[in-house]
Amino acid sequence: VEQLKPNNIVFNSVIDAWARSGSPDAGERSLALLHKMEVQSRMDDYDVRPDTISFNTCIKAFCNSNSADAPFKAEEVLSKLETNPQYPKKHGGVLTVRPNRLSYNTVINAWAKSSLPESAMRAEDLLLRMIKTFKSDTFATITPDSVTFASVLNALAKSRTVRFKAEKCYSILKAMIELHEDDGSYDTKPNIICYNTVLNACAFSARGTGEEKRQAMKVAVETFNKMRQGKYVSPDAVSYGNMLKCCANLMPPGNQRNAMASRLFMSGSDEGLIGGMALDEIRRCVPPRAFLPLLADMGYDDPMRRRRKAHAVELRELPRKWTANVKRSDMASRQRASFAKPKKKPERRPRRHEEKAKPVIRRPGLLFEYGSSGKDM
Repeated sequence: VEQLKPNNIVFNSVIDAWARSGSPDAGERSLALLHKMEVQSRMDDYDVRPDTISFNTCIKAFCNSNSADAPFKAEEVLSKLETNPQYPKKHGGVLTVRPNRLSYNTVINAWAKSSLPESAMRAEDLLLRMIKTFKSDTFATITPDSVTFASVLNALAKSRTVRFKAEKCYSILKAMIELHEDDGSYDTKPNIICYNTVLNACAFSARGTGEEKRQAMKVAVETFNKMRQGKYVSPDAVSYGNMLKCCANLMPPGNQRNAMASRLFMSGSDEGLIGGMALDEIRRCVPPRAFLPLLADMGYDDPMRRRRKAHAVELRELPRKWTANVKRSDMASRQRASFAKPKKKPERRPRRHEEKAKPVIRRPGLLFEYGSSGKDM
């Protein structure tokens, strides 16, 4: 009877099962199986050898384990894959294993999801390494795609340790545009997510120095103007919300901020792109006494005539043409606590069983005593 022996499909299936499990030790268990494949690839009795799928699934297992060192371990597996390891075939010849785009994207995504201080820079280093290899190696076929760029931009945008992150994100966006214009591939075409992430990085540069804020605002204006040119993308509701957030976070209160924010809000209403974020941020940009007159100047004077408060105006009551082109997911108003009218907590009425019992006043001169039998004496 021929003895059953595992092959590549069996090993890869088990590694994939560990990757999908989300177990904290899934990465180490997958790596052990990968090493076992490498050992058996050099044994005549087995027809097993790791391939790119084996390495990529092992990388995914580390990423899904959510352990603190998962990005480091995943990058170690990628580094080994970059050496193009070779494994002997059963009937002669060798199998050379090389990384593909998914190999890099999985590791970059692991760094993007990590909360480690150096995660954003490590993700950026991997992206720059991919671009450098593609441009310098004549036979290189691996190029970053929109997913790669979006993951790195997201890591930089949410980082609290990277200084001048708005400029870094903008330089990556320009590198993406340059790469797309060089190869003309659809995979490298900049999309709306990449542009909005750059604007988001600008908006959250408010904790930086004065110079960093000025540079972030400059980047935001340039990015938004490129979007309005419409070569690759056009602004959406999130774009207008992010630009208004930039005004609120990066510009000091005053006439200049009021004027710029008002122009943005008017432009967004003309294009039907006033979503929940835009409504929230315009109320941060302009003082409450100027918000209702702004709506009146735009043709919606009902709140001003009824002398309503600025925080009481809701997105659903704005003219339909102002929100006509907003996606359903961007319609929800994220009204901030600073605008919401504080609600008075209702006075809690005591329940019936919690009502205080009336004091019992004993009649003087009466004395009750109890004997051992429990009967009154």
